[in-house]
Amino acid sequence: MMTFTEKTLDAFKLSTLVRVSMELLQDSMFDLEAYIADDFGRAFGVAEEESFCIGDGVDKPTGIFRDTGGATIGVTAGNAITTDNLIDLIYALKSPYRRNAVFLMRDITVSAIRKLKDANNQYLWQPSVQAGEPDRLLGYRLYTSPYVPEVAPGALPVAFGDFNHYWIGDRMGRTVQRLNELFAGNGQIGFLSNQRVDGKVILSEGIQLLRTGAGS
Repeated sequence: MMTFTEKTLDAFKLSTLVRVSMELLQDSMFDLEAYIADDFGRAFGVAEEESFCIGDGVDKPTGIFRDTGGATIGVTAGNAITTDNLIDLIYALKSPYRRNAVFLMRDITVSAIRKLKDANNQYLWQPSVQAGEPDRLLGYRLYTSPYVPEVAPGALPVAFGDFNHYWIGDRMGRTVQRLNELFAGNGQIGFLSNQRVDGKVILSEGIQLLRTGAGS
């Protein structure tokens, strides 16, 4: 018998304000307003990426690498990740999800895994030889983020799965508002940017996590 549970994507607000002197706007040799708008986008992108990885769901999205509300913990490893751990993680994911599965971890974890070898003393790492294509680990694409947890006792440093099962809800995109009067007394113009977003793992079994530091 099939059962269904309800998950709701909320709309948490990201907001930032920049004040710029009128003289700088008047004397700038390039389109400063366009630069500010682009910088808002970069700042929001960083905040979103961090929340999508490790957000606790309190006034922000719930991240993939969370014990509660995140993906499924499929493999428990020791203090160091082994080849067998990675193979177990792949097969902890049900076969339908493996068709679109990728690895996600941070660079320092990749550095350790690059040194792992198989039974024939061949490196598991398969660097990409095609422009625009990611590297591969055990035949699967690998991506990195600085916001994935590091290897540590009780940490969740590796995810493997189909990330289509992490849903992101953007509400009307990012807005940028120019505030001409609010800071005029200080000879400044304000630029206010807002964005409303949420993210959640919708199908937890579609993404498997590896926990480290649970043994010797």
